[in-house]
Amino acid sequence: MTIQPVDSLPHTMTEEQYRLLPEDLAREIEIVHGHVIVCESPTPEHNRVARRLASALEELPTTEPCIRVDTDIDVVLWRIPKYTFRRPDVIVYRCLEERGAKPEAGDALIVVEVSSPSTAEEDLLDKKAQYARVGIPLYLVVVLNAKYEIDEVLEFRLDAYAREYRLHRPHRGPFLRLEHIIIGDVALADLIR
Repeated sequence: MTIQPVDSLPHTMTEEQYRLLPEDLAREIEIVHGHVIVCESPTPEHNRVARRLASALEELPTTEPCIRVDTDIDVVLWRIPKYTFRRPDVIVYRCLEERGAKPEAGDALIVVEVSSPSTAEEDLLDKKAQYARVGIPLYLVVVLNAKYEIDEVLEFRLDAYAREYRLHRPHRGPFLRLEHIIIGDVALADLIR
């Protein structure tokens, strides 16, 4: 087996080319408008917050008949004009009939990005605009500071007419109180302990 370094990948890629990559290499990139984006490996604190938040969301009641909550899986946002997928830190989506199928944008109900100072601009500008463009109803940004503590969780709700998110509420603790799609409270201290 030959290991291909990330820096040897082409700058642009189609969906077909992406599907042919070895899994370990594919997990290190996202594709936006056909351009290969190398994803920095997250810190353990970042992953811990995402994993614990996903577990907490999974336990809360929902307004949907069947949902799944996962971390770190590809979500195709669009294929035309150029293939684009992101890998949100947490995704809440409608149950899919086919086992092993990955959700696409139309299946997504909530996406969450755990944002550190180095990723804040991308999370609050690029990803926010892309997730809104495809109509994902709720976008949460967990804002970590330089000490990997949660400063706040920004809750954005979709203005479907404008295809833009509007800030619904900043959650500054002690709880993330959700009232749309998933109903209930998540103790922020439990996410970073």
